[in-house]
Amino acid sequence: DRRREPRVRVDMAATVTILDATKNLITARVADISGSGLLLVTSRPIPVDSPVRIEAQDILLLGEVCRCQDDGGQWRVAVQVRHSLSGLKKLERLNRALMGSNSEVRERAPSEDK
Repeated sequence: DRRREPRVRVDMAATVTILDATKNLITARVADISGSGLLLVTSRPIPVDSPVRIEAQDILLLGEVCRCQDDGGQWRVAVQVRHSLSGLKKLERLNRALMGSNSEVRERAPSEDK
């Protein structure tokens, strides 16, 4: 095995968006993951070099398909991850709190500053 990073086997539902003109949505399973990539199992192929957006649980990943192999009716799609963002629920709560606090901020009168 020539991998530079260890892979962790997982079984996680994911939604894959192919970021081309068609913006195809595909449901998938994440089969394994490493620091720089992951392996998806899909019901249809995704072309090599396709940019993809992967949403799984509380994670958003952007990457590029580097391999796609037929596995007897399913497709094993290797993705090199370029960007990742986790903690999306926390980020959404923070964003809502900040947006809510902005609407409640009032300007203080000059006499209040002294």
